[in-house]
Amino acid sequence: MVRMKVIGRELYAEIDDDALAWMEAESVAALPNEGGGFLFGKYSENGTVVYVEKAVHSVKSKGSDASFERSVKIEQFVEMYNNGLIYVGEWHSHPNGKADYSGRDMQSMIEIAECKTTIIEHPLLVIIGAKSKRVREYKVYMYDNGRLQRYETC
Repeated sequence: MVRMKVIGRELYAEIDDDALAWMEAESVAALPNEGGGFLFGKYSENGTVVYVEKAVHSVKSKGSDASFERSVKIEQFVEMYNNGLIYVGEWHSHPNGKADYSGRDMQSMIEIAECKTTIIEHPLLVIIGAKSKRVREYKVYMYDNGRLQRYETC
């Protein structure tokens, strides 16, 4: 389990090792294009910890070297909910090896946070920077009040 913290706040994310390894492998497999999908997990009772337990592909996805489009199939979400998991955010890769978020990434997080059908105010964003058949870095962000705040490894 990878444990991370938002600097200056008592907010944590714990990402299952298998889920992170899967995202990394899928990011390398998608090269030279972006890949991505959804994150599912749980929140602690007091809401200060998000546990990412599962990462999946979006059902119909189309990636290029500069963007990733995804679509939702409700059955995918129902399956996760039936297993006690909720939607907590999204993941995708950047084939340039850098895991910094883009303006498009920021806009996506705003849309998710403002969407009336999502039940989360602070969606997570995991970006995997892959290049030359390997993962160079990954970064985890949380959307909060118009900003993406980065989690740092504890």
